[in-house]
Amino acid sequence: MIKNRMKMIILGVALTATSLFADISDNEFNTKSLVGIEGGFNNVDYVYDGSSSPENTHLSSIGLKIGSETRDFRIFLSTKYLNDSGNKYDYIVTYGGEFQYKFNAFDFMNFFIGLNAGMANIRFIPPVGSYTTISSPYYGGDVGMNIYLGNSVDLEFGGRVMSIQKTDTINNIDYRFNKIVSAYASLIFKWDMD
Repeated sequence: MIKNRMKMIILGVALTATSLFADISDNEFNTKSLVGIEGGFNNVDYVYDGSSSPENTHLSSIGLKIGSETRDFRIFLSTKYLNDSGNKYDYIVTYGGEFQYKFNAFDFMNFFIGLNAGMANIRFIPPVGSYTTISSPYYGGDVGMNIYLGNSVDLEFGGRVMSIQKTDTINNIDYRFNKIVSAYASLIFKWDMD
């Protein structure tokens, strides 16, 4: 009789555990691969010796990001190229990663908050003198929303802040690069991972 009860308990635990693991794998670990194409508008600022306020430049950008997502999280590796149509930057290129938490509030969209970090390479044209290249780590945060356009495409709108905090001396003048603030839109293509 005790053996029968033990067998029933073991069988009951095994069946319960199997159903729990099936539920977890279907919902929590259902991952998708992601590829995103991003376009945005950016504000880059720096201050230098003798300036009374930050010098601001508005730049357009294009980017590529690859990553994956679960129901609640997304992670990306990304690169962005910022183009200055003026005369302050020859180029700005960033390489980094983004980790985001998703708030699945609606059936047709979600919201996210996240962290970003990486490296920024800046070829800067100072007011006096010639080009100089600056490489610096950055870190920051992002916030936005994804609108589901179907099972395989999302439209993402977001804002991002990347803090650089790098000082470079050019012709005895200190230039301190502060941050890049971005507003962007992305098309995110997604598919089930095997």
